[in-house]
Amino acid sequence: MTWSDLDENERTALKRLNRGPYPALEPSLAERLIAYGLVERRDRGIGINRAGRELVIGVLLNQRED
Repeated sequence: MTWSDLDENERTALKRLNRGPYPALEPSLAERLIAYGLVERRDRGIGINRAGRELVIGVLLNQRED
């Protein structure tokens, strides 16, 4: 999964999840991100996992370099 594979809503959700809980995350969007292997269910709700965090951080670091 690459950043360009995601639509704008998925990208926004991952960026928000990278900052912390995102209670307004739509269930269907959460399910897609889970299926992509970028987020997971946790006791407190949906949270970004290592793969999702690495994807977001990589994109953010590349933006700084540009």
